[in-house]
Amino acid sequence: MDHNLLISELQALIVETKRRNPDVKDASEAALELLKGGALPREVLHQNADTLLEPITKGCKTRIAKVIAISIGALQRLVALGGVPTEKLPEVLQTLSSVANQAVDIQLRILQTLLSILTFNHDIHGDILGDALLLCFKLQDSRVSVVSSTAAATLRQAVMLIFDRLPTPNSTETVSLSLPTDPVTKTEVSPSALDAYYIFSDLCLLTASAGSGASGFHLWGGGEKEKPNLLKLQNLHRTFGLELIESILSGYEESVKKRPELLFLLQHSLDPLLLKLLSEKPSFPIALRVCRLIFLLIRSFTDQLPKQVEMYLLTLIRMGMGDNEGNEETGKKEPSPSWLRVLALEILRGICGDASLLQNIYSHYDSVENTPKLFSRVVSSLSRLINEKPALLGIGNQMHGLGIPHTDPTSPGTNPHASYLDLGIGMVSSAASVGVNTVNAMMGGQGGGLSSASGVKLRLIEQHDKAEAPLVPETYIYLLALQSLDAIANGIYTSVAGSAASQDSVKAMASSSWPALLAALSYCIGTNLSDLIFAEVLTALQDFTIACGLLQLKTPRDAFLSTLGKYAVPPPVVSAMQSYMETPNPHRNPSVVSASADALGFSALGVGGPTGPPSLSERNLACLRSTVNTARVLGPSLGKAWHDVLEILQNANFMLAARKISTGRRPTAPGIGSPGFPLSPGTPRPGAEDTGDKPDILQDLDTESIQLLINSLFDSSRDLPDNAFTIFITALCQLSSEMIGMNAPNVLLSDGSEYPSVPSTPNMALSPSQDNQRRRTSGINISHSIKSGERSFSLTKLRVVSTLNLNRIVTQEPEVGWSVVTQHLLAVARHLTAPSTTRTQASDTLGELLLAAIRIGKDDRIQHQVFDVLVRQVDIHPISYTISADYEVRSAGYQTLNQILESSGHSLSVGWSTIFRMLDSVCQDKDKELLSTSLKHTPEMPLTPISEYRRPSMMLSKGNANLVRIAFPSLQLICTDFLSSLDLDAMRSCITCLGHFGQQKEDVNITLAAIGLLWTVSDAVQGDSKELWLYLLAELLELGRDSRLEVRNSAMQTLFRCIELYGSGLSPALWQDVFSKVIYPLLDSTEGDESSVLALTSLGSIFGNFLMDITKLSSFEEIYRKFLERMRKAWTDEPRNCGTAGLKALEKILISLKGHSQNIEHNKFVIVEDTWKTLSILGQRFTEGDMYTQDNLINLVKIASLLHDQISSDDTNKLNDLSVILRSIMTYTKSTDYRPDIDTLSPLQSSISTLIANSKKFSKSQKLHDLAESTSLAYIGVGEGVASGSGVKLTYVGLSKWSMPRLADIIKTPSRGKGKGKEKEKEVFEDGTIETVLGAYSIPIKLKYDCPSPNKFGEDPPLWKTAMTTFVAILDIVMSTLEVEDITSERFEAIWSQIMEIFSGILLADSSEEVSSDDERFVIAHLTHLRSVIIPHMGDARIPDRVIIQLSEALRKASSLCHYDTRIDGGTTAPGIPESQEELRYWALELLVSLSTKKETDGSKEKRVKNLSVPSLMTRFGSTLSRWLEDKKLRGHLPFGRTREEEILFVLRHLVTMKIWEGSLSADDQGSETLSGIYKTSPRSHLFHFYPLLLQFSFLPHTPSMWIFPSEHAQLFASPHVGQGNDEDVGNNSQEAGAVDTQGEEDQVSAGDGGDLIEVNAGELARRCLELIGEEMGLGVQGSYSVR
Repeated sequence: MDHNLLISELQALIVETKRRNPDVKDASEAALELLKGGALPREVLHQNADTLLEPITKGCKTRIAKVIAISIGALQRLVALGGVPTEKLPEVLQTLSSVANQAVDIQLRILQTLLSILTFNHDIHGDILGDALLLCFKLQDSRVSVVSSTAAATLRQAVMLIFDRLPTPNSTETVSLSLPTDPVTKTEVSPSALDAYYIFSDLCLLTASAGSGASGFHLWGGGEKEKPNLLKLQNLHRTFGLELIESILSGYEESVKKRPELLFLLQHSLDPLLLKLLSEKPSFPIALRVCRLIFLLIRSFTDQLPKQVEMYLLTLIRMGMGDNEGNEETGKKEPSPSWLRVLALEILRGICGDASLLQNIYSHYDSVENTPKLFSRVVSSLSRLINEKPALLGIGNQMHGLGIPHTDPTSPGTNPHASYLDLGIGMVSSAASVGVNTVNAMMGGQGGGLSSASGVKLRLIEQHDKAEAPLVPETYIYLLALQSLDAIANGIYTSVAGSAASQDSVKAMASSSWPALLAALSYCIGTNLSDLIFAEVLTALQDFTIACGLLQLKTPRDAFLSTLGKYAVPPPVVSAMQSYMETPNPHRNPSVVSASADALGFSALGVGGPTGPPSLSERNLACLRSTVNTARVLGPSLGKAWHDVLEILQNANFMLAARKISTGRRPTAPGIGSPGFPLSPGTPRPGAEDTGDKPDILQDLDTESIQLLINSLFDSSRDLPDNAFTIFITALCQLSSEMIGMNAPNVLLSDGSEYPSVPSTPNMALSPSQDNQRRRTSGINISHSIKSGERSFSLTKLRVVSTLNLNRIVTQEPEVGWSVVTQHLLAVARHLTAPSTTRTQASDTLGELLLAAIRIGKDDRIQHQVFDVLVRQVDIHPISYTISADYEVRSAGYQTLNQILESSGHSLSVGWSTIFRMLDSVCQDKDKELLSTSLKHTPEMPLTPISEYRRPSMMLSKGNANLVRIAFPSLQLICTDFLSSLDLDAMRSCITCLGHFGQQKEDVNITLAAIGLLWTVSDAVQGDSKELWLYLLAELLELGRDSRLEVRNSAMQTLFRCIELYGSGLSPALWQDVFSKVIYPLLDSTEGDESSVLALTSLGSIFGNFLMDITKLSSFEEIYRKFLERMRKAWTDEPRNCGTAGLKALEKILISLKGHSQNIEHNKFVIVEDTWKTLSILGQRFTEGDMYTQDNLINLVKIASLLHDQISSDDTNKLNDLSVILRSIMTYTKSTDYRPDIDTLSPLQSSISTLIANSKKFSKSQKLHDLAESTSLAYIGVGEGVASGSGVKLTYVGLSKWSMPRLADIIKTPSRGKGKGKEKEKEVFEDGTIETVLGAYSIPIKLKYDCPSPNKFGEDPPLWKTAMTTFVAILDIVMSTLEVEDITSERFEAIWSQIMEIFSGILLADSSEEVSSDDERFVIAHLTHLRSVIIPHMGDARIPDRVIIQLSEALRKASSLCHYDTRIDGGTTAPGIPESQEELRYWALELLVSLSTKKETDGSKEKRVKNLSVPSLMTRFGSTLSRWLEDKKLRGHLPFGRTREEEILFVLRHLVTMKIWEGSLSADDQGSETLSGIYKTSPRSHLFHFYPLLLQFSFLPHTPSMWIFPSEHAQLFASPHVGQGNDEDVGNNSQEAGAVDTQGEEDQVSAGDGGDLIEVNAGELARRCLELIGEEMGLGVQGSYSVR
């Protein structure tokens, strides 16, 4: 690359000089010709050096700038190729010197070329090197800045190149060097080393002689002025010389250390130079560079220059402290300029930041005796400097807490360094603040402080370009001092943590520096610092504390911990918070106080009132976090200091918790400018602080994070070694004891020797009894901790630590932790003056520990440890005046016992009897013992005021209720899970203990549960010992006699369950004992309450389940009769539920008897007979005496039903008596709890009716008779009375609805029995049962709409419809039976009379005026069916005439179509009122016509019926005709109503068409013989009967008319339209016309369009009747009727 560039430069040179400088052109061409062949080796280049340099030399001589520039460029390329041999360099340098005064670009090219020469020519030394450097120095003097700065840079690089060539000490090429010592020292060095020596020596010499002649000085101490050896200069800028020296020392430190000649220069040239410069009051640039060189020498050459470094350090300390040497003339000290102090402090800051350097300094100047102790001097000097002007640093408002008046910690009477330790170190810490009290008081503690405004953007030591020192803040020197101290502390910590350095030296450094560090840092952290600086100070404190701990420096460790604790939780804040919380009415408006202070001018002095509740500031919390972190790191080595750390944490917890209570939110610092935060002139504004994020140490300072951090400290206890753990937990217990004043054995504590107190420490506070107002150094008043009732912090953490270290506490030796923890917890729990909350907390913690211990350790030692503690906890002594706390402690013990049994009961090796005695004692009456114990005192224990306050009555009134509730679960657990582990004696103890728990009166629920456990125990003891089982029943018997009803019931239930469960395995003798010793004594003790109900019910279950076993007893009859006697007593004399219970018990016996009748045949008769007698008595007596409930009666019916099954069907007497009893029960009306019986049957009615209907023992007649009577009850008014208290009326409607279809079912069901079925069927007819059944149906049919409502909520059909439907259904059976059976005439007539009564009732039943058409059609349909059933049998000769007449009369009455409002003889003009159910009335009228009309097919039976029916028909027709004529006379042309017109046409029409049997009518006594004969022989004799009336009709002018079909007209008038028919045909047609079945007519008649209908009026029909009369008399017909 350089080869091509060289060619390019030569070509450019040829181009540029080809016209004006041909010689240059020719030389260039020659050189170019040499280079055309390609890159040449260095040897070839050296051989042709003259040819290659010639164009460059000639070009520079042309004085043409452009040609010179090209020539120098070509030279630079040639040098880079190595083409300039060393021997040609003088010529080259001369050439370059000749053009050095050319333009700037040429000068820059010269500098570049010189640097290339020095770079590529390694063998340049001596004068040649000096000439090259001289040329650079000349160019540096240029007034052109770019040339000067470039030359200076080139010089630096040139010097670096020279020192880069320093060979190793083993170099072979050497030259002799004489060192100017006395005597002269000669040494052999390499040429390069000689060059370096001369360069460094010349630089020192020139720097020393720089400036005016008067200021120069000699380095070697000679008389004449020394001259440079290599740098042929007359003068050198002092700053530049110092910079070059600094470059050499900083860049070639190791090379210098290895060259003795250079070290010689450092001692004899540089050191005098530096000291001299400093002594001459140097300017800022000189002083800056001198200080930098001093720092380099201290940092790198302490080992080589110990004396010089010592002097440097002393000088820096002196300069930093502002001490200046006195003026030789005046002898007075002149103050050093501030920038010089800053430079010195910046250097010290750099030294302090280098931990290894500090150790080196310490090892040289402090570790050996009779040394200047420079390290200690540095630290102490910096510490003193910090306190130089305390007013400038001010006081940090946050460090003393928030919400309290700001007081000056340096004021008299206030010791800002009061700590949690009493180690006498406050004197050391306070030394830094001497003399500033007055100033702080005047300033109000509000100095500007240290912040970002205190520093500078660029350190002065780095501002090389400044000719004058810049202004720096006044506090900058204090900031540097503080940072230096921080660096020292951090450096020691880093050295310890890194473990790289010797721990001994670091320990010595820490030991020597900690007082000064403590004084300075503890003071500074309380001043007005910015967040960043505060974080640095706090970090330094934390790190140094950790370092001291790691180095086993206990005193400084504790001192620094004390400082951190003081600022973490300031005692004044704790005291203020306590006072704030204890004040009944704290200031609600603190601004008033603040405003007052401001008005008085106090706010400017920082003594304003609090702005809110006291609290910890953010910086307090930061200190707290550092304290916790420190303690966590140093945990294994803290030792007794743990007590003070824990006390700090306790107070921090108090403040954090109190802040939540008092404010509900975290209070903030008072605002800037508020009365609580006054501004002073030096106070930095918020904007002056660092605007960036807060330091890490000030992050996460919320309450939750701090609490988590504190918790993590206690969590770390698991990592402590055993010894450290013991100390830690002892300290925790000690703190707990102190806070309740338990620092000495209490005389009131029973057996105080068993509960030793934790040893006290010298700084422990006095107990409240000695000084109630004594405050601990932490700020908490001990009396407050006793009275507050708050949960103990130390106990809470003791629980946490015990849980975390549970395995260690339990499994290790007791001394490790078990004894300390358990004895302390016992002592607190049983301490009589401790707060109840604290005692309860201690007992709970103890319980958790014991429970966990028993789970972890299974060996006997651990179990003995646990129960030894537990026994003490539940001990009844002592009894204090805080009875509730005593019981809570004991309760906790019983709870622990329960939990131990739950978790480890299967593995316990402790005797069960002990546990039962422990539990049994809870239920025992200890009143006398407690009373005597509480009042008893001995001479050794005089009666104290507390003893006077003991009130046994209060204790006894509370009783052991809580203890019973707590202790019982343990017994419960034993009975459910560990019974298999108990022997017989323990089992008996268990039963006895359960009995005591059952008898206790405090808690009835526990009593009931104890009874339930006896049931559980019975299962375990029954198989092992019958005697023990009977003992258990006896225990239950006693509980069954308890005064509490629920207890009695529960005991009885359990007792009878035991008997029921194990009765199958009882021997007869044991059964006998059970009845005689348990059951009947229990029955005798119960009377008239729920216990009686339960006893009777349970006894019934026993009889029912074990009847076979009981009947085998020899005394069975006595046992059973005694039971019946008890049951009768319950029925008659005790409340009704007792009677019900007795009946249910008897029911179970009868049910069991029914299932085992085959196996107990011998005693079955006894049971049945005795029970029947009892039932008879009950059935006779229940209507007498008090009212019985429906439940009573239902259960009585159940007994009757079960006995019914046992009674023989042949025993009619018992069955009849049973029927009577059932009917009496059915009609019983005194019950108070009737249920509605309209929609459905009541339960009682259902049971009786079902029993009767389904009975296989009752006869059919009896069942029909009873059910018929039940059917009638709804209509005869049996239940019309309202039962007292129930408000329900007995209706029997549901019973009637149910019974009516059942009657039909029973009638339809054939009677059972071989060969006797027909006789049984006939029996119901012969004994009047059928009549009774029919009579039951007749009642609702006759009542019809007057029947009770069939339902209240449902949609059942009316009762009369049900009766009618059922009656129609059974009538077929009755008729068929009457037809085939030979029934006596009396019963036959009675049955038919009843049937006719019902038929008449249907026809004549009273109907409302608005009868629905559905009801009418319903009646007609059933009547039609009845007609088809009854009419064919009416001609039976056995049916009396009266029955037929009754039927015809009923039809006549039922066919009435209208009635009148008035009743006047002789007619009326009043209109006839139509009757309802017109269709039904026409049906009756047509049936009456049909029953009276002659048919050729009629036999004698039919003829008899019709002959008996004709009179009724004639009466019906006659009344219609006569009434019409009478009314017509009065009404004239006034028309009649539709109903009457249709009625008269119906009558006349049927008079024309019908025929009757001859002889059906007879003439009256006045009639002629002819008429009599006609009656006997004519089928139309009825016309003769109405002749006078018909004659009148025939002459009426206006009569109603109707339209008929031609066929009907022909039938009525015998017209030729239908042919010439005979009389028989006419008669048939007439019969058809008069038929009831109108549907047939409708089918045969088609009206068409009505065009062929014929109108016929009543007059015409009357005349037709007259015509028929004539025909019957044999008269001819004159003419014919025309149709109108």
